Amino acid sequence: MSGVAAETFSAEWLALRAPYDRAARSKSLARDFLSALPRNARVADLACGAGANARYLAALGRRDLRWTLMDADPALLGAAGGGLPGSRTRRVDLARPRQTLGLGRFHGVTASALCDLVSGPWLDGVISAAARHGLPLLFALTVDGRTAFSPGDAEDGAVLRRFRRDQARDKSFGPALGPCAPLRLATALRAHGYHFRIARADWRLGAGDGALLEALVGGMATAGGPPVDGWLGRRRAQIAAQRLAAVVGHVDVFASFSG
Repeated sequence: MSGVAAETFSAEWLALRAPYDRAARSKSLARDFLSALPRNARVADLACGAGANARYLAALGRRDLRWTLMDADPALLGAAGGGLPGSRTRRVDLARPRQTLGLGRFHGVTASALCDLVSGPWLDGVISAAARHGLPLLFALTVDGRTAFSPGDAEDGAVLRRFRRDQARDKSFGPALGPCAPLRLATALRAHGYHFRIARADWRLGAGDGALLEALVGGMATAGGPPVDGWLGRRRAQIAAQRLAAVVGHVDVFASFSG
């Protein structure tokens, strides 16, 4: 996800994670969302980054969709519409409290890797606005707090606890939901009259995934405090020897309005 004022993501990071996101996603839920849209539907992609979410969905067979790709980063927006005929980009800081997304102009709303970065009230507000217009929703790749390394390390628990606390810091929307996002998302969907389905969308990393593993352990070792040098050194040695594997838990959620 990109598209917020205080928390931005580089094109390099988005490109690095893109193939893992594609492999992890639930095609079943994505197709349910696409089936819920009429022909030539207008679809809002919130915090679109470089457009990977929309391109993934378009590649499943819905080339007729008219995309509005929203993000705060003009450089990412410049790349977002590539391969999406008829798409338009809209530069918007989603974290602005008075920002009007105009969801009534759309037939569906989607976002990828967003829900864990926002606050509960912000997420409730978007779902409430979508419910007023009966819009189907697809939220992909929401972090759920499940992270496991193999082999294990005595410091894994302490590193992961600190990392999860850091995931909940304010990213300009208010305190982020972090690993609590799937539960809060489910609660908000029920409260606003949605039926929904959830599927796991985990990253599964192994010997051939050194670049993403390096980024992952580097981020965890430095999140929320001074670097955890011993743990990071051991993990980097395992990556170099192609001995480290990891599962990073995410979920996809498709929701249809039931009134």
